[in-house]
Amino acid sequence: MINFLLDLALRFETVGVLIKIFITLFIIMLFHLVKKSVCSFVNKSNFDSNDIIRYKKTSSLSINILTAVAIIPIWMYESKDIFTFLGIFSAGLAFAFRDLVASFLGWLIINTQKPFKLGDRIKLGESLGDVIAIDWFYTTIIEVIENDNRTYGQSTGRITHIPNIQVLTEELINETNAFPFTWNELKINLTLKSNWRKAKNILMSIADDRVGDIEQEAKDSLSIASKTLPIYYQNLSHTIYTSMESGRICLNLRLICKARNYRNLQHDLVEDILDEFSKYEDIELL
Repeated sequence: MINFLLDLALRFETVGVLIKIFITLFIIMLFHLVKKSVCSFVNKSNFDSNDIIRYKKTSSLSINILTAVAIIPIWMYESKDIFTFLGIFSAGLAFAFRDLVASFLGWLIINTQKPFKLGDRIKLGESLGDVIAIDWFYTTIIEVIENDNRTYGQSTGRITHIPNIQVLTEELINETNAFPFTWNELKINLTLKSNWRKAKNILMSIADDRVGDIEQEAKDSLSIASKTLPIYYQNLSHTIYTSMESGRICLNLRLICKARNYRNLQHDLVEDILDEFSKYEDIELL
């Protein structure tokens, strides 16, 4: 392949600059039409949306590389100083656009180390959301609500473009990669006169019904994740911690749930708790 390119470069050594320019523009237009045709074919295919996006990105990158490979032999022997010029020019560009260069390095890290992939829910710096695109310089997410450092899983609909340089400079949290479950707590406040033991038993019964199946899924997921990452939990069962704060009794239900589903689970738990507690006069909520 290299010998073929060198032979081709020698053939263009005696060709005029103007003709080389026309040939270069023709090659660029030709490969651009090929790229559009391939992307159009992929769009019309029966693949799902994630596969369509992946195939379009892969084909576009491959065609861009082929375009560069086709153009290089045309200009390889145009000037003996061209590579020196390109080296100095590239160094100047790298300094002037160092953030873009760093973002490109971030893209390389994302694609080689795989800290996250399309569809993952990540928090990068101050941005939190689901990854919908990973480009050379930016990662695009659809924003998700967060309150009191707790992810509610509800999308705001806003699109956020994050420079890939942040992969190198900011803390990255991936909530759905190897182990897509998170620990959460639901706090219930009772008056001091309340029968807190009865309330605790009711709360545990509700949690048994709502969280039992999720805990089994978490155990299955953990057994898979622990083969690639040192993630070990001795106990995945939900529990209730009792405490007192400023003249009230606090029941803290600690439970594990799917990273994307805490809002719905919290909704179901709270409604069940309100329904059950309303049946007893000796349980008063604050």
